[in-house]
Amino acid sequence: MSTASAEVRSNARPIIAVAAVLALVFWFIEIDRAFDLPAHPLLIHVPLVLIPLLGLAAIAVGATDRHTTPVTVFAVVTLAFTLLAAGAGEAFLERLTSEDPALADNPTMQDHADAGDLLRFTVFALTFVLVGLLFAKPNALRIVLRGLLVLLALTAIFYTVRTGHLGAKLAWGEDAVQTR
Repeated sequence: MSTASAEVRSNARPIIAVAAVLALVFWFIEIDRAFDLPAHPLLIHVPLVLIPLLGLAAIAVGATDRHTTPVTVFAVVTLAFTLLAAGAGEAFLERLTSEDPALADNPTMQDHADAGDLLRFTVFALTFVLVGLLFAKPNALRIVLRGLLVLLALTAIFYTVRTGHLGAKLAWGEDAVQTR
């Protein structure tokens, strides 16, 4: 590794950390519609692709302790899209339950919302563990963070599949919800 490239990574650490904190603004945004369609089904495709890729990259970082900076940047972008999709899901749920209050009692809908919340928190934690790795010195803390990173990455992949499966059941399965 050249000194110039190490210096660039060192200078990028605070910028990446600030970007991660600023991405949290998206936690409070609930986009209801996009292009006159419900925004949630449109936005979820981005984290549906990015989170498993991030999970695999994070596992590689945890195993090799290399490429932490680019994977952390990728995590910040993934976090922003995950928060936008989750907020759009909350807005979508509010609109659907206002049109049909019985949907609030749909167990698949509740499971999907709960899994989405767990996924949002997992991606949040995964991102901030990666940010922590940017600043951690090579010691026992770094080893703990790498182990935690692998666990969170596996959890994020699991909850992406679970949330997506439950959402697909709501869209096309026996528990399909009619939307406009």
